[in-house]
Formats: sequence, structure tokens, C-alpha cells
Amino acid sequence: MSVSKTIAMHSQTKALEKQGVTVYSLCVGEPDYDPPDEAIKATGEAAINGYTKYTSVNGDASLREAIAADLLQRKQTGYTPEQIVVSNGAKQAVFQGLLAVVKPGDEVIVPAPYWPSYPDMVKMCYAEPVILPTSADKGYNIQAETLREMLEKHPKVSAIILCNPSNPTGGVADEDTQLEMAKVLMDYPKVMVISDEIYERLTYEVPHVSFAAMPDMMDRTICINGFSKSHSMTGYRVGYCAAPLYIAKACSKIQSQMTSCASSVGQQAALAALTKVPPEWIRDRLVELQAKRDLAYKLVTDIPNCTCPRPDGAFYLLPDVSAYFGKKTVASKDFPSVTIKDSDDLCLELLKREQVALVAGEGFGAEKTIRISYAASEELITESIMRLKRFLVEGLK
Repeated sequence: MSVSKTIAMHSQTKALEKQGVTVYSLCVGEPDYDPPDEAIKATGEAAINGYTKYTSVNGDASLREAIAADLLQRKQTGYTPEQIVVSNGAKQAVFQGLLAVVKPGDEVIVPAPYWPSYPDMVKMCYAEPVILPTSADKGYNIQAETLREMLEKHPKVSAIILCNPSNPTGGVADEDTQLEMAKVLMDYPKVMVISDEIYERLTYEVPHVSFAAMPDMMDRTICINGFSKSHSMTGYRVGYCAAPLYIAKACSKIQSQMTSCASSVGQQAALAALTKVPPEWIRDRLVELQAKRDLAYKLVTDIPNCTCPRPDGAFYLLPDVSAYFGKKTVASKDFPSVTIKDSDDLCLELLKREQVALVAGEGFGAEKTIRISYAASEELITESIMRLKRFLVEGLK
């Protein structure tokens, strides 16, 4: 099991900042805006009003009811509150979903590029991740024929993990793409789907459709969601899964032996986020993020020999910088010349020489790339990417 690359880079960034160095960081996957006022107000009120004790392991009934109503209204997926399990963040919900449906010795399909935690979570279940490659020219979307080939070659596959919208690519699989995937999966009825939809409210030109809404997929899909990305509540640690009842019960049983319930105060804040925040709050955040997406995309694609598909969701860019591999950094009095062998080297030297923190693509199963988060101020986006351009164009030879 490996250390998360994003966490490792974030730790290096914090160490430099502690030394008094100004670091331009676009490496952390969390929004730069505050949670909605309604959620913050509910946080204080929950503590004052005594919501400080254990809730049911699977979450407070009022929150689960609100989640079920929200999913029915927005995603046309009809879950009962008993099919919802509220966890300490979406990451726990993903892991518990895997533990519930994957046996030791099974294989699990993980499309690449992937969130770095997915393969290690599979290994923690004593199963084997099977990496399904995707390509930038197809928007990093899974192609139905490739999925079928993978399932044919790997009869021990018991699950597939989807991330839509994607971290790290920002790609969004549209309804037609998911319908084609669902048609393939119909021929493999024992394969469960873990659909991580934590970024589903953050889409631009391509609307998000839940995989559970595909024909005959609801009874074999574990939908993962939460409040970290949509409502900027990363520190609250409130996520959830929506699943067939027998799987929800299994996830609840697993959670009872791991962490018990999610934070009672956090659940009240999540309930307020879901029921009291006006729709225009999310719409305004989307307008801001789309403007930042457009700015970051223009700056990145203006860098010579740097290619990148335009993302339709989340808040990431995943540019291919492999044209600069094999080049050497220009020597200075502070730093010797070194050869940039891969994206890890590139990000390390970029941090040293330009104080810009980005995450190497190697940890995402995309060795030729680096990940840029544009969930930041426009000033920080501009300064960081201009420094990246200076490093690539002038700092390498």
C-alpha cells in the first residue's frame, strides 16, 4: 500500500510554508469557498441544542430521509432511508462498499486515470485491482468495447469502481456513454458497480446522470456521495452511500465495527446544506468554478507542447507534460542540473525552483501527466500556471 501522492505533496508544501516560504499550491482537492451560511449556522445550533451524542450507526433518520428525497428529485433514483448509510466522508463509504461486495482473491476494475485511494482500497480487501486504461482523446471515458474485453479476460472481476465526474481528469461520462457501459454489464450480472459521484453537482456543459438511473443498474450499484465538494464541507467528514438494502445493511454492520456513526454535529450541518441552502448558492459556485476552469485551461494550453482535454466537471485539469521528460533543469547557484525523468521529478523540481505545488500523475495511473486543481483564486491560478510555464520553457533545456 502506498502513501497518497496528494497528501505527500501537501505535507511537503506545509513544511516549506513553516520555513517561511511562499508556496503556490494547486494540489489539494477541496473548494476554496466557504460552506454555505446555513450549514455554518446549523453547526453551532446543533452543539447548543444538544445534538452531541451518538446517532444511529447508519445516520440520523432525518438526514437519511432528506438524502433519499434529494436523490429522487434530482437523480430519479428511488431509495428508501433504510438504503442510505451516512459515513465519515465519502472515502469511508467507498471502502465499506468494497468490503461489502468484494471477497479475497476477487478482481476489481479500476479505470485509469484514477483517484489514488481506489487501488489500495481494493488491496486492503485482499483483492486485486485490474487497471482499465482510458485515453485523453476520448475524454478519458470508458469505451464499451474495452470494458467488455477486460471482463472477458478477467472472469474473477466482482466489481468496477466508477468516478463520475472524475478525479483527476474532470471528465464527465454522459448518459449515452453510461448506457453503453450498462449494456455491457448486463452480460455480467455478478459484477457490482461502485459509482463515486461526489462531484456530481459540479458539472458545466455536460449534465450528470447517476449510474443507478441506468436501466436495470439500480439493484447492483452502490452510489457514493457527500457534502465535501458540493458544499465545501471537507472537514465535516459527512458522506454516504445509497445501495440495495442488503448491501446498505452490510455497510452499516461494517461501519458499526469501524467508526460507529458520523459526527452528529456534522450530520445536522449536512441536513441544513441539503434542505435550507437555496439552489442559487450552488449555481453561483458553478459560475465561479467554470470561469476558473476556463482561465486555467487557457493558461495550460498556451504552454508549448502541453496538451489537455477540457474538463466538463469537478475542478481539475490533467495536462500531458511528457514532452518535457528527458530534459535537464538549468543549473543555478542554489540547485544543480538534474534530468527530469518523469512527472514526480518534474513536480519536485517545480516546487524547489518555482515554489509551485502540483501533484504528479504517476499516483493517478497517468504517468505522463500532472494534476492541477483550479479550486483556488484566479490570482493563485494565474501565478501558479505562469510559473509552471516559465519552469518548462525557460528552466529546462
